[in-house]
Order: sequence, then structure tokens, then C-alpha cells
Amino acid sequence: MTGPLILIIEDDPSVLTLTRDLLLTENYRVETAVNVTLGLEAIHRLKPDLLVLDLNLPDGNGLNLCRQLKNENQTQNLPVFILTARASSDDIVAGLEAGADDYLTKPFNEREFTARIRTILRRNHPGTLPAETELVLGDLRLSPHSHVVIYKGKPLELTLREFDVLRVLLSHPGKALTREEIVRYAWGPNTFLVPRVVDVHLGHLRAKLGPMGRKIETIPQVGYRIVP
Repeated sequence: MTGPLILIIEDDPSVLTLTRDLLLTENYRVETAVNVTLGLEAIHRLKPDLLVLDLNLPDGNGLNLCRQLKNENQTQNLPVFILTARASSDDIVAGLEAGADDYLTKPFNEREFTARIRTILRRNHPGTLPAETELVLGDLRLSPHSHVVIYKGKPLELTLREFDVLRVLLSHPGKALTREEIVRYAWGPNTFLVPRVVDVHLGHLRAKLGPMGRKIETIPQVGYRIVP
């Protein structure tokens, strides 16, 4: 993989896993650190193209780290994307004044997160974004960035939620996913949806996919999987 390298400094395991998986799905190279000390070492060793930074870290303040990076010649041009639970206007202003390129508060929308990452990289490293990777299963092709689904050579009209559910299944071929996992992967960990809503969207998907819909299997007492 030769896409931009993104370093995530985050001590919450669930947020770290989610953001890492989102960026890997977008074809970025990803490294992680769980505190300021390890993060600073990784920055100087790896020279990432972008830093995703939490503010509440166990051994220091991410805001101070951001200021430090912007004051050092070697790292002053490193784009910093702050991702934090600190949501007050004062916190946001402080983050931007410390030199952050963007500031997003938790809980966050996954598609907004990846879109903002692309925008920063496009602005700071033009020409380095990875090519879009289509998700393909037989005659079915899904383009995550273009938001297009082609089935047997023709565009397939899906709602936004149907598209997101199909994207999640195609991203995990053969893997049984619970309804809760599908909701989390599709719309973020803090989306307040009844998991059974997945059943409704999958029913519509199966109908629109025709014979291909049989590839989506129901796993009793678990959830769903798409057969590769």
C-alpha cells in the first residue's frame, strides 16, 4: 500500500479501532499510538502525512502537543486533525488557534470524518490520495467515494441507508455481522437506531438485487453475511 500515512493518537480502544478501520477501508496507511510519548516518537520516526489527535490523553494534553508540533521546524507543516469529546466553542477555537487544520467532536459521523480527512490531504498533499477501490461481488460493483452501485452494467437506485448497509456487507465478505455491528460500521458507534431497522433495509436490498439478493444470508441469532 502506497497511500498517505496517517498516525492516530488516541487512548480509547473503541475509537482507535473504529478510526483505524475507517482509514484502512479508504486505502490509507495507518499507524497508531495511545499516548503523547509514543505519539511523538512515532511522528519523528514515521513522518506521517497527517495526524489524527485526541486531546484527553493519559500522559499529557493533545492541545499542548499540537502547539509543540507547530513550533518545531521538522513538524510545523504536519496537518493535525483534532478528534475529541471537547465540544465547547472555546475548546474548538483553542484547537484551531493551536494550529489544528480541522476539529471534529465525538460522537462523530463516519462519512464526515473520512470526507474531512480527504479534504485536508487534498489541500496539503495534492496528488497523493489513493485511488478509489471498488467493492465487487460478481456482477455487483459499489464505489464508496462516488456513491454509485452498478448491477449487471446498470445503475442500481438505493437509498442512502441501503447503500451504507450494502457497503458494510461488501467490505466484510463472508463474515457474519451482528445487527449492532452493521449499525456501528455504517453510521458510527453513537448512532441511536434500533438494530432491527437493519432488517428493513436488508429486506429492501434483497428485493432490489433480485437473484443477487440471495447472496445476503441471515445467520440465526447472529445477524447477516454476504457470501463471496
